[in-house]
Amino acid sequence: MTALTGTRPGRTAAPTRRLSRTARRVALGVHIVSSVGWIGADLALITLMATVLTTSSGAVASACLQAMVVIIPPIVPALALVMTISGIVLGIGTKWGLVRYWWVAVKLVISIILSVLVLVLLLPNALTVDIPPATGSGDQVRASIDISGFLMPPIVSGVALLVSVWLSVARPGGRVRRRDR
Repeated sequence: MTALTGTRPGRTAAPTRRLSRTARRVALGVHIVSSVGWIGADLALITLMATVLTTSSGAVASACLQAMVVIIPPIVPALALVMTISGIVLGIGTKWGLVRYWWVAVKLVISIILSVLVLVLLLPNALTVDIPPATGSGDQVRASIDISGFLMPPIVSGVALLVSVWLSVARPGGRVRRRDR
């Protein structure tokens, strides 16, 4: 369906394409599921990393790192991209727009930054890490890897995603003002 957006007197608006009710619901469902899935993946990764940091067993620490390496490559980039793409589809196809409202624009920036960080930092780290052998102590396993490369990404993305959830619920900031031309 084509709908005209509101215009000021003397100006004409270009027609904009809106998603049908069903398409909007599907896109919104995909967006919510991918966002919640990413938050869940972050919680799982934080739990695994907390175990690596606190266990005295080298076998447990090594197994947790291996689990992280198994989870990150197929799941986190897919969730990041699906969340970003579905958010863009919703922005383009609904009254909210991509940069019409501050809360949507901020969510878009958060989503793009997190997706880039996943693809540029987290994924290469997960694909190239050398998992230490399961022998020895937890201290020996921790000493052989860069812990911050696995600890910081799920904390940062988890906090940023929770900010995005808050933005979706509170919708602060109103409309982005455009300069008169």
